[in-house]
Amino acid sequence: MKKRKIRRLKDLPTLRIAADKPLTLKMGLRRYRGFKGDTVATALYAHGVRVFSGSLKYRRPRGLYSLDGQCANCLMEINGLPNTNAETTLLRHGMKAGFQNARFGMGAKLRDKMDWAMSAGFQYRRFLRPRFLRPFFLRRIRKATGGGKLPAKPETAAGTAYLHTDVCIMGGGPAGITAALAAAGQGLDVILLEARPWTGGSFDYRTALYDREIPMWLRARELAEMAENRPEIRIFLRASVTGFYADNRITAFQDRDTGAESRLLDIRARSVVTATGCVERPLVFEHNDRPGVMLPGCAHRLANTYGILPGEQAVFSVGHDAGIEAALDLHDLGVGVLAVADCRQDGPSPVLAERLAKENIPLLKGWAASEVRGKKGVEQVVLSRADGSETREFACDLLAASAGLTPVTGPLAMAGFRTAYDAHTGFFLPQNLPEGIYMAGRMTGLEHPLSPEASGHLAGLRAAAHCGADVEKEISAGRETLKSLPGPVRGHDIVSGPCNGRKAFVCFDADVTLRNIEQSCQAGFDTAMLAKRWTGAGTGPGQGGMAGHNLPLLLARYTDQPVREKTPDTVRPPLIPVLLGDLAAGKRTPVRRSPLHPPGAGDKTAFRREDGWEVARAGSAEADVADEARNVHENVGITDLSAAGKFRIFGPDALRALQRVYVGDIAGLGQGRAIWSAMCHENGCVADHGVIAMQGADDYFLTTTPERAGETAAWFYQHTRSEAWDFHMADLTDTLGTLAVAGPRARYLFQQITESNISDAALPLMGYRMMTLKGSLPVRVIRQGDLGEISYEIYLPASYMPAIWELILETGKKQGIRPFGPAARSLLRLEKGEIDLARETEIRTTLTDLGLGGLWNRKKSVTPVGHDALCRAAQREGGMRRVGFRMEEAETGGRQLQDGAIVVDDAIRGHVCLSHYSHAVNAVVGTALMEAPLAEPGTRLALYEHDMHPDQRRYATVVPMPFYDPEGVRIRQ
Repeated sequence: MKKRKIRRLKDLPTLRIAADKPLTLKMGLRRYRGFKGDTVATALYAHGVRVFSGSLKYRRPRGLYSLDGQCANCLMEINGLPNTNAETTLLRHGMKAGFQNARFGMGAKLRDKMDWAMSAGFQYRRFLRPRFLRPFFLRRIRKATGGGKLPAKPETAAGTAYLHTDVCIMGGGPAGITAALAAAGQGLDVILLEARPWTGGSFDYRTALYDREIPMWLRARELAEMAENRPEIRIFLRASVTGFYADNRITAFQDRDTGAESRLLDIRARSVVTATGCVERPLVFEHNDRPGVMLPGCAHRLANTYGILPGEQAVFSVGHDAGIEAALDLHDLGVGVLAVADCRQDGPSPVLAERLAKENIPLLKGWAASEVRGKKGVEQVVLSRADGSETREFACDLLAASAGLTPVTGPLAMAGFRTAYDAHTGFFLPQNLPEGIYMAGRMTGLEHPLSPEASGHLAGLRAAAHCGADVEKEISAGRETLKSLPGPVRGHDIVSGPCNGRKAFVCFDADVTLRNIEQSCQAGFDTAMLAKRWTGAGTGPGQGGMAGHNLPLLLARYTDQPVREKTPDTVRPPLIPVLLGDLAAGKRTPVRRSPLHPPGAGDKTAFRREDGWEVARAGSAEADVADEARNVHENVGITDLSAAGKFRIFGPDALRALQRVYVGDIAGLGQGRAIWSAMCHENGCVADHGVIAMQGADDYFLTTTPERAGETAAWFYQHTRSEAWDFHMADLTDTLGTLAVAGPRARYLFQQITESNISDAALPLMGYRMMTLKGSLPVRVIRQGDLGEISYEIYLPASYMPAIWELILETGKKQGIRPFGPAARSLLRLEKGEIDLARETEIRTTLTDLGLGGLWNRKKSVTPVGHDALCRAAQREGGMRRVGFRMEEAETGGRQLQDGAIVVDDAIRGHVCLSHYSHAVNAVVGTALMEAPLAEPGTRLALYEHDMHPDQRRYATVVPMPFYDPEGVRIRQ
């Protein structure tokens, strides 16, 4: 298409560009001029550029479509970074842009003609045989799809801002701003997130009257000024929500185009208001992807926001009143509107119909676009009746087409709230939102100018009430106000005009057509989840922005089922594409050090990072792990356990909280006794384990694994916050250090540094005592047996750790004391059959799988977390089991298995978790997670390591655990 200079409109009050601040953009050998406020796409469009990219499969030319990044049409290489959306990238001075996949020679024409060879699911059925050629086919396919190459050092975000607020509002339109003002009026902190460079939403560019004499755009400016003048409200522009998670955690990416460094926002809110509004739902017809076809809102914004007339002669095919409004506005600005087709049988509101008649613009009720003609752009548009009985042709260069509106429910859907079809609005809306999360504005179907504001005001008050504000009277008044205004408008389920569907695109990103969706249904893939995977619809950068609403409507049509039985597919984070570098930018890995860590230790090889701590791998740099473990069995050893989590929980309801979080029965615990138990997730999978000791009435001391220490307090709060329980929790992890003294000579050694009685009667296995060392230093002591020998865990003030460490080493010289590190601990615990949570569990591992079902007390008065899932797991047959094995190799010092070794026969049956050579057993022993039928003692296992020949195996036998001292004689001496 011939490039032509487009005249910029001036003196429009709705403009968002600064004509006195020109900026330059280079593409190829040409330089283009834009203005501050332009995006890359609008600057190029103003200079007549209509083709922005080529499509994925067919290399069809694609152009400007939505201005909100709903599809991949405007993905370009900008400043060396490929796949950057020109529709949403603000123009900066000196930018360089380049096309992607924009070669339209004979090869592209041939691909476009070969759509018959690329039917739905073709990638799963072709290029599979011969097998040895599959890698070749994959390389060629990947090369053919294009996508560009990443620069060596792409620009990334500066870091992450961690924010807390009372109310977080997603969406800066009229509903979002009024919600923010309502919550701020109660003295609450508010965060407002808006993806565009300014607030105002759909009001920002519309000239229709808001209330008598005030136009919508002016009302948007008034609301923005009111919000900016409230100190309680923090507004983040160009901040696109990327995720919405449990406990009202919201993540967003704020683009650098705001003038500051780009950054990630990690927000924790007490209450959330979703006022994300609506986007236009694409109308599907033949060749609906041609440059010059765009959404009416895109055409409207081009004119009123950027001062660019989108075309000279236009046809509108719409399904909502806002599309009619756009046609009238563009007509007033000088665009020749040849006709308006409204796919609704009853057409637009009488006021808009009257205005069309006054301007002599033909209105075709019950009509829709059925075809666009033209090679690289729109040259002719064909409009048809819904039944195809009559058609009309119009020569034009612009078709603004939309089937209606669809709510932006991505954040709520991603948070796990299922959607259901609402027959009145024609929207798929989230159901059963919990208290603390509220919807407002156009996304609920409200279109009257006053209604979204009233809805936002009510949602803001409800959010404030959830945060504790006394606003019941205001909420009642807000409900009455909203009831007095027009409610949600009636929608429809029309998707397409009459067409054969061969090149009628449902999803531009993956070139998915109506015919592909029909083929998917014929193959049995007739749900959104299956059709999405079989055809690729909604899997591109647009995250289903185009296909998300239309896909279930089409599936209902092709399967002759009610629309209510079809729902959109799952939305997954991130909602917008984010560079991995942006996610990692500014991140620092904090390293915690034990109080024993030598400052500026010279021999760094002796230390490693483990669970957020820097710990010594062994007792010294030269130590041998097997020798350290053998010394514990024969003499006595000392080790540093300071990385473990340590907590005190106390109060009248402390026991209830423990009963809720742990699966074991803590109620039977007596003072001075300890119990080992586990925590589970809601799905019954193991979350953590540790020791709980009762140190007084309603007063308990507990430990956790190092990797869970930072989350334990939040875990207790999460699972008890709905209860009015009175208890307190203190994190002692950093204030207390921990030493363990273990070995057959441990009691004799320990008795030399304390005057307390530590005999077996006074301090039995799993006994807990408060005592003093050397007569003055108060410490907590738990007698343990997880290392296979008598052992004492000593919890003492962190500042005393170096002195007590040296004291014990000096006192224990005659007993042959030696330090031992995490590697030796792992071996000792393996010999005793103890669980290594980090290496012996995965996200699906339940208590039953680990053989720990006996920990779960089914008769507790307080139902523990994961109870229902544990009941199902206990009744399930098969599954995975944790087993112990002994290698059949008899040589002393045998080689332990490599990480990632698998259990195989004719298929993969499990994997090895841990293995060590044990001097105590004189064999390589280990644990594995494998299928239940192989878990019986005596079963011979074939093990395969990654560097073996395919026919090679190592063999082991399943044996009972513990491997060492199975009767527990040594720990009870």
